[in-house]
Amino acid sequence: MEKITTKEKIFNVAIDLFSKKGYDQVSMREIATEVGIKEASIYYHYSKKEDILDSIFEYFINRMSVTESSEEQMDQLLNISPNKLYHFGSESVKHQFSSLKMIKILRLIFIEVYHNDKIRKFFIDELLKDPIEFWTLLFKNFMDKKIIKPSNPKELAENYYTFGMFKMFEAVVLNFPDDSKKIDLDPIFDKIEDHFNFIMDSVIIENNNIINDDESYYENSNRGG
Repeated sequence: MEKITTKEKIFNVAIDLFSKKGYDQVSMREIATEVGIKEASIYYHYSKKEDILDSIFEYFINRMSVTESSEEQMDQLLNISPNKLYHFGSESVKHQFSSLKMIKILRLIFIEVYHNDKIRKFFIDELLKDPIEFWTLLFKNFMDKKIIKPSNPKELAENYYTFGMFKMFEAVVLNFPDDSKKIDLDPIFDKIEDHFNFIMDSVIIENNNIINDDESYYENSNRGG
């Protein structure tokens, strides 16, 4: 097993403490004590606490970007039934949140969104505006392809996405277990997917031209990779 560096230990301990106590309630001294180093030593790796927060944001964004598909992949995926397209993406996102570190970061963002301006801005930009814009474009594409009925794509996006965000908030804040290792997000992702399917059932156009069998997509993907 690869040995982690002191900087990585600081990073991991900070995430753990921030997610338990809140960002503003944790000092650099407390982080250093938990890591087992002198307070002065921590400044060799991070000049200030905000630098740790920036590193946490960067880590979160990098992990989530792994779930993104290329434009060509998206064009192919748009020809699959919306429900199977959703499942494909949901499984990718769920894989990222199989990491307890990612769950703790999300918890940190939720609990600090009303207390810290920088975290609130990150939440609005990265976890609200950008995802809703993505889902708005996706629903619009479904409409353009006559897969779903014409309506307001942004309202559909907000209806879907805000439900998902609430379920995640419920899981990592309201119902967060005392032992964080016991958290299980699988049922949450299932409920969010059920909500997406419920929305699609209400707007789907019968006898549309989408591919009902996704095998052709995976066959093409396998040939390409």
